[in-house]
Amino acid sequence: MADKFGYLKTIMASGIIRALGLIILALSPMNLLWMTVSGVLTALGDSLQSGTMTSWIANKAVEHGEKDQLGAIFSGYSLIGTPLTMAATFVGANILGNIRLDLPLLIGAAFLLATSLTIIPLLKYDSQNLAEAEEGIPKLNLVADVKYTVKQEQKTFAWILLLLPVAIISAGPLDQWQMYFQRGKTVNSGTISVLMSLAGMLAISLYNRYVSKKPLSNKGQTRLIVVSTVMMAATLLGVVGLKNWYYGSLALFMLHTMFGSLEKNMLGGIVLQTTIQTENRRATIMSVANALDAGAEVVILAINGFLSDRYGIGFAWVSLAVLGLVIFLLAIFGMQSKKLEVEEI
Repeated sequence: MADKFGYLKTIMASGIIRALGLIILALSPMNLLWMTVSGVLTALGDSLQSGTMTSWIANKAVEHGEKDQLGAIFSGYSLIGTPLTMAATFVGANILGNIRLDLPLLIGAAFLLATSLTIIPLLKYDSQNLAEAEEGIPKLNLVADVKYTVKQEQKTFAWILLLLPVAIISAGPLDQWQMYFQRGKTVNSGTISVLMSLAGMLAISLYNRYVSKKPLSNKGQTRLIVVSTVMMAATLLGVVGLKNWYYGSLALFMLHTMFGSLEKNMLGGIVLQTTIQTENRRATIMSVANALDAGAEVVILAINGFLSDRYGIGFAWVSLAVLGLVIFLLAIFGMQSKKLEVEEI
């Protein structure tokens, strides 16, 4: 839809649909039917947002000859957005929610509607698939569009598949950290969550300061991805190995979070956006990447849950970390042997 109708139009529609979902949830908390409708609208709104803004930014960077600055652009964008998200989450959960439970939902919906309206003056800067412009309403042929895009972006698709094993390493810890760091019947999830956000911000700050503004060679870009993935797995092994030393294990988990934020929030997205060649299909290929990543996480979480119930959370984390790392390294060696470097892509 973003490639056919425009990126900013799709983002505006996303905000309005998500706001409607929040309003329905706030006004009908005890009605299962309306709660389900709310969930469907929220999921639809999130899907419309998937990869859309980053694709619009990347297209504008290419248009102005600044494609090599995507690292600096995305890391700067994240450094602004992460603390705002953290502050909004804290205020909503710890202050507004204690005043009235539906208050964060209604205020969140109001913010979404307001930001959607601020996009209207920017629509003149929207990027559309002008190469396939049609009179009237553009036609959507989802299957054909996706197949065509993947065929045109085969090397980008190879990178998408290469990065999928990262989900094998990270899915379990992201889903179960509250249970793993629980002591007795309590876990200070609020404090740990803030520490995780700060760890992610620190990693992105270091990337922004020392890496993003420097031109990376083909091997340099690939090496950075390899190092962060290896460290994600290695620190996770340390987390489990130091389970009896609570604060040491927690400190290593923060280090794991740093490399995870760098890998999933920065490097993966930057590499994919850099490798895309068909500008008028950018949002489509990014949505394919997000869909495959989400599908992989569903499967991995099911396996992780089974292993956790049978053998314990630590065993599940270690097993999947080793499996994900082995698959990733085999894939990266295969990529190197075929010379699928970033610049060539």
